[in-house]
Order: sequence, then structure tokens, then C-alpha cells
Amino acid sequence: MARSDPKPNIGDDDSGIYKALQYLARLAVWVYFRNVKVITRTPPISQQGPLLVAANHMNMVLDPAVLIATFPHARRCHFWALARFFRIPVVGQVLSSAGVLPVDTQTRSNAELFEHTLDCLEHGGVIAVFPEGTSYTLPHHLPFKDGLSWAAYEYLLDQCNKSNNPEEESHILPKTNGEAMWLLSKYGAPIRITAQDLKKFQAEPKPAVKQLTTRIANGVEQGTINSPDWDTLHAASEARFIMFGDTRRVKLEDYVQVSQSFIEIFHPSKAKDDPLRSELKLRLLTFHKTLRQLRLTVWDINMYENHEITLRRAILRLASTWTTLAIQIPLFLPSIIINWPLYLLGHVAEHYEEHTESVAQDKLVYAVILAIPLYGTLIYQFWKYIGFTMIGLIGAILLIPVLAWYHMALVDKRYDMAKEVAASWRICAALLSSVTGLDAQPRRELEDAVQLRQWCLQHTKQLLLDLAKEGDPHAHYLVDYGKLASTNEYIVNEKL
Repeated sequence: MARSDPKPNIGDDDSGIYKALQYLARLAVWVYFRNVKVITRTPPISQQGPLLVAANHMNMVLDPAVLIATFPHARRCHFWALARFFRIPVVGQVLSSAGVLPVDTQTRSNAELFEHTLDCLEHGGVIAVFPEGTSYTLPHHLPFKDGLSWAAYEYLLDQCNKSNNPEEESHILPKTNGEAMWLLSKYGAPIRITAQDLKKFQAEPKPAVKQLTTRIANGVEQGTINSPDWDTLHAASEARFIMFGDTRRVKLEDYVQVSQSFIEIFHPSKAKDDPLRSELKLRLLTFHKTLRQLRLTVWDINMYENHEITLRRAILRLASTWTTLAIQIPLFLPSIIINWPLYLLGHVAEHYEEHTESVAQDKLVYAVILAIPLYGTLIYQFWKYIGFTMIGLIGAILLIPVLAWYHMALVDKRYDMAKEVAASWRICAALLSSVTGLDAQPRRELEDAVQLRQWCLQHTKQLLLDLAKEGDPHAHYLVDYGKLASTNEYIVNEKL
């Protein structure tokens, strides 16, 4: 006898299971990301009322975790998930209790899915969907499926049929001032469906659905970075880094547009007909590969170039960075010793996982599994050291979140410091080799990287200025954003 799927919990907004998932999701997001900032487009997301959310899906578990942890007003998100997950003991009960709705991809009979979806929207709920249907490892999103569009139109049509006043049918949803909203790319600008859109759906359903799916995909693209291939993405990233610095120098709310503008500048369709642009793209890719081979960053190359580092300065920098890190090692070493099995297991998971989009999921799952016995042993040993007293047990239990917070507060900055020490050593070794004459190759590689960066910087500036004069909107945006068209900057580029 086939196991029946549990009925999703839709009406209970105070679901204990979902509350627990919120805490777990916030913990996972806090552990995995350095900083999280939520940016919403106008109008702001309402605290109540039906919402359909479309989000890209580059990570299997972290994507829903981010939505659960950061959705405005802590509203409960009802996800669509594959029906086979609901047939797994315990997992199916958890998903159903959390309000997740099953999608049957085998028989393609999703009458119950749309029934539950419309019921959820009728109760003013939030339906969160990943229209691509699966996670992926690509520089661009996958084609969007039409399920979300069908659900939208069916819900609006159902609302019209329930209306007792025929005049209200043209307004579609009186509760939302005559329009229905999608939140695109998690918290992007909303798409609105009008009465005219609904009439088109009633007349020709499939074309209307396809058109709405295209609008949803375009809306998601406005809030995400999409590149036709990896080479274009890497070239655009290096150009952005060379021109504007790392993500700390580009405002988070501008990051997507700045990155996407560079991608459009170096798009294959434009580069293939422009020899100069094609050469610049090729050299940016060469610079990208050079940095990876040397295990340096643009900042290391820039620092070497601007300060004209001598061997004495390189040695002083190495000594300074190493001393700064060494002073803090005693404060940080205990937490490293305690947590090193978690990092080792994460490294193993990353090495053996074939799908990049599943790496974060594996790390989180394995870390949770290992953390239970690891921190359980720590609690026991501390309790034993105190003497198995009740106060000792309470102190041991309270010690765990304090230790976790202490570790997470320090790990990122100290990791950056360790990378700076390594970069300082590489630069110092390159200069030392040229002075001693034992091996001049490291110095030549560093000098070649500096010259390549200078060439890319100068020609990227010039390309943006020239394209902006020709009316290219992406180049004009980048020139205006970086203030490249200032008098002094323009004089420098005219001399090139």
C-alpha cells in the first residue's frame, strides 16, 4: 500500500515546526555568511495579504534558508518542493507541518498543489517558488517554468468568480487596490497584473502565461547577476575589481547593476566584433588566471605597484603582519583547536561533492551532525571538571553559545590576516629572489602581473569613456558611477 502524503499545514501561522526552522535558518545564515543585509524595493512588503515570491536557486538549501531567515516581518513562506521528499519518514512530517507544498513531477498531476496554493493565498499567505525547478552551477539562471504564472492567474480568476459585484471583476483584487504583486529576486520590485492581463489569460491562457513567465524572469534578472559564460563573468569581475576595488568599495545596493553592466560590456556578441574589446577581455582573463596561480589579490598587486616596494619595505610588512597575527593567536587558538574537526569535515565535503550548488548544504549538514557529539563532549568534560554540580551543568550549557559566538566573531578577520601574511611572504620572497640572484622568476611573475594590471586599468577606463560617448547605457552608468569623466581622469586617458 502506497504511503499517502501528509496534508500541508497552511492555516496555522504559529506553527512550532516553522518557528524552529526559522531559528535554524538564522543560525545557518549567521554561520555561513559574514554579513547579511536585506534591501527591499518600493513599495515595501506588507505585513499581511497574499504574496507570490519568485527567487533564483543557485544553492539547494541556503536559498530557502535565506528566505526563511530574512523575509520581512518574519512572514511564513510556503515553498513548493518535490513530492518524493514527503514520502521520507519524519522529513515528510516536518515539511508538511512547516507548510511546504508537494509538487508531483512524475505524473505531472498537480491539482492538489494548486488547490493548496490557492487556499494558502486565500488565507493571505506567502507562496515562495524557485521557478527554475532545480538548483544549478551556472553563471546565469535556468529557463523559468510556468507553474508560478499559472498559479497567479488561477488565483486571480478564482477571486473574480467569488466576487458578488461584477464591477469589482475589473479590479481583480480589491484587497490590494486592484492589483496583485510578485516579489522578484526575493525582495525585488513587484510585478503587477491588471484586469487587462487577466482578460488575455481568459481568452488565450498559454500565451498569457508564457508572457507573464517572461516578465517574472526579467524581474529576477534585475536583481541577480547573469552572464552568458564563465569567461565573461571572470573578465567582468576583474574589470570591476580593477576599476572600483572589492565589494566594500561598491555599495551593496549597486553591486548587481555595476557587475551586470561590466558583463554587458564584455558580452561575447559585442566583443567578437570589436578587436580592441576582445583583446582587453582576453587580457583580463589572463590577469584573472595569473592572480590565481600566484595566489595574490588585486590589492597585493596594487600595493606593490603604488608603493614601489623595496626589499626592506617588504620585510617590514611581513614582520608587521606576522606579528599582528601572532599576538592574537593565543586568544584565537583555543576555539580553532575545538572547531578544527568541523573545518576538516567541511573541506572533505567540498572536495568530494560533485555539484557546486550542494557544497554549502553538505557543509551545514555535516557540521550539525559533527557538532552534536563534539559540543556534547565539551559540555560533559567541563561539567566533569566542575564536579558534576548543577551549577556546573548550567555553566557548561551556557558556555557553548558563548564559545560559538566568540569563534564566529573572530574567525573571519583572523582568516583575512592570515591571507595577508601569506601575500606578504610571497611578495617578500619575490623581491628576495631578485636580490640574491638565486631565482628571479618570482620577481618577473610579479612584475608581469603589475604591468598587466596597469594595461587592463588604462584600457578599461578608455573603453568605458569611448563607449559612453557613443551612447552605450552600461558604459555611461559605469563612467558616472566611478566618476571617470572628471577633468583629471579624462586628461590621463587622453594621453594614453
